[in-house]
Amino acid sequence: MKAVAILFLVAAYRCGTAEMKCKSTKTDGTLEDKVCSGDTAKCSMPKFTEYTGYSDVKYACGPCTSETTDTCEDCASSATPCNTPKETADDFKCKDWEWKEADKKFVTKTTSTTCKRLKDTKIKCNMPGSKADKTYKIPNSGCGVCDATAKKDGKCGECDTAECNTKVSSAGSAALTALLLPLLTAFYSLL
Repeated sequence: MKAVAILFLVAAYRCGTAEMKCKSTKTDGTLEDKVCSGDTAKCSMPKFTEYTGYSDVKYACGPCTSETTDTCEDCASSATPCNTPKETADDFKCKDWEWKEADKKFVTKTTSTTCKRLKDTKIKCNMPGSKADKTYKIPNSGCGVCDATAKKDGKCGECDTAECNTKVSSAGSAALTALLLPLLTAFYSLL
């Protein structure tokens, strides 16, 4: 009877201390499932930012450090690693822009930016709007969406195919044309 009780206690102890695993970055940059030592309760991994991709944080056992809170994510570890890479879609390219002081306008750079996205994220490029001045900063080197305020103010425009952002956006003038064209047609029909 004592032997059964001891076996029961050993089994209960072993079940209560299941191995905790996390994905871990090896020295060659590939990932491996690693059994975490001690009472590790969290796994950490690089944060994915839409249109720019993963940060340079490594996959590891343990929580994010206070120095990496903006570039790291952590999750509760278990017998199966929780810090698996997120599913991504194919990369795409967008034109980047720069201000030319001599011309007093934005022009496209000669090279394009490679944009990163998650599986269900649509392709989106941005460009300076007709009201953008030299103080305007192009978001994500042309990749992704505009800031809502900059878009509303005519400082930024968007398009939804790769490398579609080749001309300064005239979204404000297009909206005005769309409004005035029916009015002009109605006025002309009255003549």
